[in-house]
Amino acid sequence: MSTTSATSTSTTTFSGLATGLDTDSIVTKLMKIERMPITRLEAKKTAEADRLAAYAQFKGTIDNLKSAVSAMTLTSQVKSTSVSVSAGAPFTATSTNASSGSYNIAVKQLAQVQKDISAGWASPTDAVLGTGTFTLTNGTTNTVISVTSANNSLNGLAAAINEKSTTTGIRATIINDGTNSATAYHMVFTGADASTAFSVTSDLKAADGITVIPFTTTSAQIAQQAKVLIDGTEVVSNSNTLSGTISGVTLNLNAVSAAAPTQVPPYATSLLEIKPDTSALKEKLTTFVTSYNKAIEWILSGYDEFKGSAPKTTDPETPDLLGSVLRGDASINSVKRGLQSILSSVTKTSGSLSVLSQLGITTNLDGTLTQNNTKMDAALQNNFDGVVSLLAGEGSVDGVMKKMNYYLLDVTNGSTGMYAGKKKSYNQTAARIDDQILNMEPRMVKKEATLRAQYTAMEKLVSGLNAQSSFLTQQMDMLSNMLKGNN
Repeated sequence: MSTTSATSTSTTTFSGLATGLDTDSIVTKLMKIERMPITRLEAKKTAEADRLAAYAQFKGTIDNLKSAVSAMTLTSQVKSTSVSVSAGAPFTATSTNASSGSYNIAVKQLAQVQKDISAGWASPTDAVLGTGTFTLTNGTTNTVISVTSANNSLNGLAAAINEKSTTTGIRATIINDGTNSATAYHMVFTGADASTAFSVTSDLKAADGITVIPFTTTSAQIAQQAKVLIDGTEVVSNSNTLSGTISGVTLNLNAVSAAAPTQVPPYATSLLEIKPDTSALKEKLTTFVTSYNKAIEWILSGYDEFKGSAPKTTDPETPDLLGSVLRGDASINSVKRGLQSILSSVTKTSGSLSVLSQLGITTNLDGTLTQNNTKMDAALQNNFDGVVSLLAGEGSVDGVMKKMNYYLLDVTNGSTGMYAGKKKSYNQTAARIDDQILNMEPRMVKKEATLRAQYTAMEKLVSGLNAQSSFLTQQMDMLSNMLKGNN
């Protein structure tokens, strides 16, 4: 006989004491039946959560594909070039979307700004400059600075000069030559750029108003522009970094070329070569093919006729593919059709390549791509500009990668994209199910309380009947014993 106590309600009952029935188990099983609508709702919510997780996983593969595609949407991204300079060249070079070519370059002189250094002073803070004026001359422009008791130290004058630097193009700093002498501190005047030539003069007098305080300077270097010979043509620049002189190329000048008196021009030239960077573009194309195939393989993982059941893995870093959760899903299939449509589209530019198959990228029966490296290498080597036009487009004509990038931007949009829509739908469905369950739970509590009350009443009834049965049995036994005694 079961003596399990039931505590689902506030009244303690004892299951089966009178009847011998496991009423707790009976109530639990009856409630399981009563709760079947809630169980179905919970199962639906779990299924919807699984679908959302599958959409999220698919979005991850599409995001990776978008990253691979977006690296080849612009001509500057696709038409990458490599730059090489001859050994010992007095310059370095970088390239961005430059055209192929070679150039003989010599550096005649480097750009430098004018620097003048004053004679030494004993202190940067003492009032050593008296009063008067200090004049900065840049070309035909004179800027006069008044020297008073408020600024007649080296630091004070430097601050006054720097306040006007945007107008004069001249800045001042203080240096200590480390001699610890009475002439250790010097003011250094520096021009803003290589085209700024200036002079400084002063009219400073001591406290008596008569004694002149000399402020002399020495030229440390003159202002001069950089001069470079490119295939014999002289180019000048205010900086030692030349951008745009050769379209797409930046030259960084480091030194002056060696003299070569017997040559014309009389400088040793260095060779700059610009070539298509085919290896960089091939790497991008390979990344695209790999990313595309992973997206298609994710879709195929839900179809037994192609891949069997969804692959399982024991590697915690590699989650199982969830394609089977969305088998036949219209949104997923729509993305697949959209990608395939773009891949098979024809790009009409002035180049000789119009479809990806001419580049060595072909579509298999299952929708994945195959990369023919031999064909791709030949196209990159012999028709680089055609490959660039095919991928990035030309003028108003969009290339294959630009078309696909536009499409993927729509698919992955954080507000209107596929996953965003599915997540919004899931949140609405989950909230509706939660409300339904919340409304049904009180009825379940009431139903269970009713069932337990009914079984408790039955137990009490049976217990009473059992007591009556025991009393009658005792009376019959006593009567039987009395009759046997009379005999």
